[in-house]
Amino acid sequence: MIKKVFFLFLITLSAINFYAQKEYVFYDDFNSNKNGWTESEDKNASSKIAGGRYILQNTTENSSYFFWRNFQFNSKDNYSIEVKLRQVTGSDNSEFGISWGASKWSDNYNFTISSNGFYRIWGYKEAKTFDWKSLSNYQNIKPLRSFNTLLIKKNNTTVTFYINGVSVFQHSSERLHGPLTGFVLGSQSGIEIDYIKVSYPQKNINLVRDINTSYKKENLGSNINSAYSEIAPIISPDGQTLYVARQNHPDNYGAKKLYDVWFSVRKDDGSWTPLQIMGKPINNDGDNLVIAVSPDGNTLLLEGIYSSNGGYVSDQGISMSHRTATGWSVPKKVVIQDFYNLNEFESYCPTVDRKIIIMSIERKDTYGMKDLYVSFRLPNGEYSKPFNMGDDINTYLNEGTPFIASDNKTLYFYSYGHAGYGSADIFVTKRLDNSWRKWSEPRNLGPAINSSDWDTYYSISAKGDYAYLVSSRNSYGNEDVFEIKMSEDAKPDPVVLVYGRVFDSKTKKPIGVDIIYEDLNHGGKVGDARSNPGNGAYKIILPYGKAYSFRAEGKGYVAVNEQVDLKKISTYKEIKRDLYLVPIEAGSVVNLKNVQFKRSKAEFTESSYPELNRLVKLMKAYPRMEIELSGHTDTRGNPQLLLALSQQRVAAVKNYLIEQGIDKNRITGRGYGGTRPLGTGSNEIEIKNRRVEFKISKM
Repeated sequence: MIKKVFFLFLITLSAINFYAQKEYVFYDDFNSNKNGWTESEDKNASSKIAGGRYILQNTTENSSYFFWRNFQFNSKDNYSIEVKLRQVTGSDNSEFGISWGASKWSDNYNFTISSNGFYRIWGYKEAKTFDWKSLSNYQNIKPLRSFNTLLIKKNNTTVTFYINGVSVFQHSSERLHGPLTGFVLGSQSGIEIDYIKVSYPQKNINLVRDINTSYKKENLGSNINSAYSEIAPIISPDGQTLYVARQNHPDNYGAKKLYDVWFSVRKDDGSWTPLQIMGKPINNDGDNLVIAVSPDGNTLLLEGIYSSNGGYVSDQGISMSHRTATGWSVPKKVVIQDFYNLNEFESYCPTVDRKIIIMSIERKDTYGMKDLYVSFRLPNGEYSKPFNMGDDINTYLNEGTPFIASDNKTLYFYSYGHAGYGSADIFVTKRLDNSWRKWSEPRNLGPAINSSDWDTYYSISAKGDYAYLVSSRNSYGNEDVFEIKMSEDAKPDPVVLVYGRVFDSKTKKPIGVDIIYEDLNHGGKVGDARSNPGNGAYKIILPYGKAYSFRAEGKGYVAVNEQVDLKKISTYKEIKRDLYLVPIEAGSVVNLKNVQFKRSKAEFTESSYPELNRLVKLMKAYPRMEIELSGHTDTRGNPQLLLALSQQRVAAVKNYLIEQGIDKNRITGRGYGGTRPLGTGSNEIEIKNRRVEFKISKM
């Protein structure tokens, strides 16, 4: 049987009633149309309120019709739905009754009776019919033109079904597809509903703790906003560049003037320059939005798929573009395995290290409409099949515009399903483990950010002091970008922004290369970045709680490592470190900064092996290279003992290289003790004096 949807009428419940009472009870006796039920008529179906009844008619021969509205309960709630109704026209074997837990005609549950004494409990899942209770006879169903009362009551994990006050069936509760509840009506029949009563627990608004009520969201003004629509603000991690998608502006590309990427730069006084449109290939005839910018500002992730010459291919999916010496590269598709989206809309956000992408899409296993999904970067550079992030976050309604903070733990997103102030509200949650399915209970960011209007998108810099979001309230005409200072409990965990420039150590000229950063204790790669090919500038973001190594890598250079220990960092911090790449040529000297030893011994610490292995790899790549090792200690202590210790440490490095297959004749070396310090005085300088270096003696 072909199923059709007659109408879908959604209402937003009063925010006051929504959280002020313990139980919400919706009751309508249809003595008036005070609740705004749709009344309409066409050749197939009609609906109207008259004489204290809601009168529904289906004139089609082979189709059922659904008459729904929105109620804010879900699978976790206890709820009840009671309806008093009767069939007034049509064959007495036509089914009619309650439809609930629906997102559309193809996904719903139904409790129906027929006037000839049968009942059925059934539904659709992905447009396929299923039965909880197949068509069964029940003698207490009243005949044509007599009223029957149907009741569905969920208590804990069981749903019980009643006809005229008597329980007829029980079934274990299953996940509801959506929030739509109403009536289903078989072909060529008419029914009258005397009343409907729906009750379910109220949802308290779970607010962020200790909201600073003095913080108010402020429209960023005419330099950023206009009478056109401005959405999807993305602040660069350093807080200095703001990317915005603007629609319908005359300067936009393409005949339809769809969303294009514009940007603004923060001035010294903290204000923003007027938005400037980005050129091709970032913008084309389609919708163009930035979804993320790398810490160094040299990589953009964009919504949509581009052709090889920068043309529009699709709104679905994401692409990546890199800054080059001559501009931005043509965005290249980011491959997500088994990607599909059943919804017209989508939104995405990668983690700052781009190892993980969170996306708002609709798939076959969604809890309602759009859910948040996660994909992991694979060794081949593609991303894994998206999997649902679970019902800690996702509800039977839309969740979207995810933003994962620089700590890779704090997630901001909008939701219609979690309790709020009306329409879409923005929430924050913290990741509890590495499964990406366990999250703290989402907290509403409060009335300073959320309103009864559409409040979506959320972007913060690495510092986490201000947030940028979109609202249609108090706008210049459509959606505008707003800024608000963040309350402490809404902030992400602290991170460190490491920045500087990359130079050729010989010529002192800036160079554009890859930046690699790793977990110093385990050697695992944390992420990567790129230095600006014009000025050598780079920026990386490191979450607190670990020690890291980072280095620049470029063809023809030896990568020189730096270290930073963030185990005791508790607030946002910025650290400047310029990086110097050593040319691979005779005479170059390289400090093996990450090769370290246990105190007063010639035994490597565990964190030394990644750098030792990189030296092995280098010597295997250049089989004619010969090196001279030199060992150094600090200046404090017995000179003879320090000299002996430095010689032992040189021997340890040499022996390791030989064990890894390097010819011993390619390695020479000696220890110098504390006779060649980099400086003297502080403990920090003395620590730097303890080092092993190598000089390329022959190529």
